[in-house]
Amino acid sequence: MNEHSMIQRLFNAKDSLKATIQKILDLNRQLKSLRKTKEVAQDQAIKQELKLLNKVADHQAKIVQLYEHRLKEASN
Repeated sequence: MNEHSMIQRLFNAKDSLKATIQKILDLNRQLKSLRKTKEVAQDQAIKQELKLLNKVADHQAKIVQLYEHRLKEASN
């Protein structure tokens, strides 16, 4: 894999991670407002989605770290 391709993949991975984090933040805001209205069913659905998104974000962060590490090694 050439360096340009690796850089492009890194940028794509960072963009995906940012979008996932933004979705997590939005859902946390929704969850906070739902707790005031005591909507239990929606509360559980949001918690499930947050659990999944946190796993996805963790995986995406590892991919970003991997690409950064490989680029650093390639530049040396």
